[in-house]
Amino acid sequence: MDFEKRIARGRDWILEAKPMTNDDLAMRLTALGWTGVGREQMKSAGQALLATQRSDGGWAQNRNLSSDAFATGESLWALRETGVLSAGDSLYRRGVQYLLNTRWPDGSWYVRSRAVKFQPYFQSGFPFDHDQWISATATGWAVMGLAAGL
Repeated sequence: MDFEKRIARGRDWILEAKPMTNDDLAMRLTALGWTGVGREQMKSAGQALLATQRSDGGWAQNRNLSSDAFATGESLWALRETGVLSAGDSLYRRGVQYLLNTRWPDGSWYVRSRAVKFQPYFQSGFPFDHDQWISATATGWAVMGLAAGL
């Protein structure tokens, strides 16, 4: 019983939260799905994320940036995870096409880092040097977004 109360409190908090970034929208949608919100609330959260899909088929991490593999893969995963879209839906396929069009020949995706460079740099072996950490994560999200469409 205590566990159910905690989930309900979390769900209520998430319903009141105001998403600012694409990550906020995608994780909000996912959390609402996991906490069992009503159909209308789920549809509304899904529409909020879908409304940010760009004309190129991708999503951006915020409204001031271009589409990238991190935001696109995460969005596709969240939309599929929650049942808002299926892999056959046209909006999903547009996102998949964006990812396929932006993949590098080695199978990775590049995303430019915006992080402040306060940690000592070292090479991990992933491509893109100083942008390797965000690019590795973007590649992971891209693969997760694509996997449902296979």
